[in-house]
Amino acid sequence: MQVVTIISILIIVYLVMRLQRRNNIKKLRARIRKQYGKKPVSAKYSERISYHWSEYTQSILDDEKIDDVTWNDLEMNNIFCRINNCCSYVGEQILYSKLHCLPKNKLYRELFEKKVSFFKSNEKEREETQILLSCLGKKNNDYYLPQFMAKLDSNKISGILKYKVMQILLVLSVIPAIVLLDPKFLFISLGILFVNMIIYATGKIKYEVHLEMLKTIVGVINTGNKIADTKKLSYENKFFDLKKKVVPFKKLLNMISIIQMKKDAGFSGDFLGLLYDYLIGATLWDFVKYDQIVSKLKDKQQEFMELYKILGEIDMAITIASFRESLPLYCTPTFREEHVLQMKQIYHPLIDEPVFNTVNLDKSCIITGSNASGKSTYIKTVAINVILAQNIHTCMAKQMVLPYARVITSMAVRDDLMAGESYYIKEIKYLKRIIENLSEERLIICIIDEILRGTNTEERIAASASILKFLYQKNCFAIVASHDFELTQILDNVYDNYHFTEKIQERDISFDYKIYNGASTSKNAIKLLKYVGFPDEIIAEAQNIDWCV
Repeated sequence: MQVVTIISILIIVYLVMRLQRRNNIKKLRARIRKQYGKKPVSAKYSERISYHWSEYTQSILDDEKIDDVTWNDLEMNNIFCRINNCCSYVGEQILYSKLHCLPKNKLYRELFEKKVSFFKSNEKEREETQILLSCLGKKNNDYYLPQFMAKLDSNKISGILKYKVMQILLVLSVIPAIVLLDPKFLFISLGILFVNMIIYATGKIKYEVHLEMLKTIVGVINTGNKIADTKKLSYENKFFDLKKKVVPFKKLLNMISIIQMKKDAGFSGDFLGLLYDYLIGATLWDFVKYDQIVSKLKDKQQEFMELYKILGEIDMAITIASFRESLPLYCTPTFREEHVLQMKQIYHPLIDEPVFNTVNLDKSCIITGSNASGKSTYIKTVAINVILAQNIHTCMAKQMVLPYARVITSMAVRDDLMAGESYYIKEIKYLKRIIENLSEERLIICIIDEILRGTNTEERIAASASILKFLYQKNCFAIVASHDFELTQILDNVYDNYHFTEKIQERDISFDYKIYNGASTSKNAIKLLKYVGFPDEIIAEAQNIDWCV
């Protein structure tokens, strides 16, 4: 009767757990379905997301990277947050890394577009894949996995030989008691067991993070295995190619699973679980087994990171499909050899109610205009779209035709007090880095906002004109925003001119944020002082000085 009761309770517990799991998946599916095609909710950038990029960057060619200055100038962390709808930490890290790259590999873009198109067209497979990726989650410690894999040698347990020696001593200490049938010899075994237990307790604290990382590794392998078993993804769309990526890790998976089961028993919190943990731990089995696992991981380090990258790209592909659905307008780019930027109804992705602009640039240009008219936002818009066209094959425009190119900016220049550098020194260093990166092998699109604003007018105009003439003669497409109308006259034969403008009324100034052909002749700095409420005597004095000049 008692046996029947116990079996009944176990069945009920099993059914309750199954029902709970089914309800959890149902809620997760509903949340995934609701979020698809929407702006990410409360997306924030965290330093840990960049851990994969900090390792991955070493394997990328310099002319395929977006440098830190450009990344910060264009507020790319905010762009990442606007795109990021990933279900897993793996997807977030791969997305962040890919946004830093401008790949020259056309095949990569073609395969990536196939993935995005597949998930856009197959809702059922998309949701099933997202559920599996959600099991990986976004726990803080998991983000360290790329660094853990990159530093496997330093993550091995030091002094593993002494642990093996203590294991052997423990086994040998039992032999006299068995051979001589004298239990007194077991006191030696108990002594060694006690010493080993202290060694285990001390080492467990030291290597807890390393042991925890094995669970993260199991999660990646299991998720890859489950997605590989999804028939439509595995057989009809061979670009996922997960099956053979998972196979090399089956033996390793079993090794990690055994050590993980023992570790989970120790975390159960009950007396028997703790006793089991420390009794087995006193054999130092955990440390020796962990060392074996790390050695095998070292042999398969590249294969594991390839699996990691593929899973991340799957999550990223779903995220890009969702990102496209969330936009008011988007297109996939068309790439041409000619140095031409054809942009139809282009806009900035971070603006909720954007103004669309259409312009065709077939050579370098200077964009002038009054304060707050939209120059800086526009040149950022162009730069961001050129970048996203190349790394996620997505443009915020109705149509975009462009060449393959690097993007380098000089925009948000700041004093560096710690380095003792003035605004001007920092600015000319930013500009010099553009010149140093010029190459005949790959076009550079350089975006410059208010060139040399950190010095006096006369020298600024002369130096700026010389720099821009130099850039024009190189394999460079320069897009420059400036208040200096003089530059448009000096460089009229080599640079095209565009401008933004405003409408000034009696008590108001309005902007349409539209780009127009030709150079601007309007000035509004003093009028803006009046508009925001500066005293009349300041306005009058400024107008008189302006008139005298």
